[in-house]
Amino acid sequence: MICFLAVCIFCFVILCINGTMSAFVLQVFCEMSRLDGRTVIQKHNGNNSLAFDRIWNDYKDGFGNLTGEHWLGLDKMYLLTNQPCRCTMLNISLGAFSGELAYAYYDSFSVGHANISYKISLGKYTGSAGDALRGLDDKDIDNNVEGSLFSTQDKDNDNCSPCLRGDVLFSSCARDFGSGWWFNKCAVSNLNGKWRPQTNSIGWRAAVSWKKWKDNESLKFSVMYVINQ
Repeated sequence: MICFLAVCIFCFVILCINGTMSAFVLQVFCEMSRLDGRTVIQKHNGNNSLAFDRIWNDYKDGFGNLTGEHWLGLDKMYLLTNQPCRCTMLNISLGAFSGELAYAYYDSFSVGHANISYKISLGKYTGSAGDALRGLDDKDIDNNVEGSLFSTQDKDNDNCSPCLRGDVLFSSCARDFGSGWWFNKCAVSNLNGKWRPQTNSIGWRAAVSWKKWKDNESLKFSVMYVINQ
């Protein structure tokens, strides 16, 4: 990936496909540092009042404004994370209304092709937020989204038939949690959930959530980056 500014909107992205380098122009928001470049694939902070409760085609193609809240699109994520001559990592930045910050880093990351419903694959985790994508602990297989397919309100791949949380039955995590996400019998992570203001951020199922860090709180912001090397 080549970006000539510290922060830019239109990046000239070079993808490695079938062992050869091919040039594509992808409209993405990217950030550059002395060490690497990062492409934003998701930003959710309430600043644009962007609705993430959307159908499959919206998540497939992407939505929002690249300079603000947005979802880049699953097709673009597939291209960015499946380059045989490059490694792809995932970095997730999280913020709470208290001013606390946390991150989750995965040393490999890929989104599968549309014909396998954009299956997610994750590498080794490090960070301060906790590995909520793999559940609350090593035994929490019901909330581990490793290998899960993407779900939306009109395309249900969440393994619920139904799911029971406490005394509540869920027939569709995407509908009940208000977003598209990699659900597995729901999850303890959902960064595309409904954004809520600080005065009304406690105790919601449909929320911007990373429960291994903030168990009962909707987060102030989330940003997901891919790093290609």
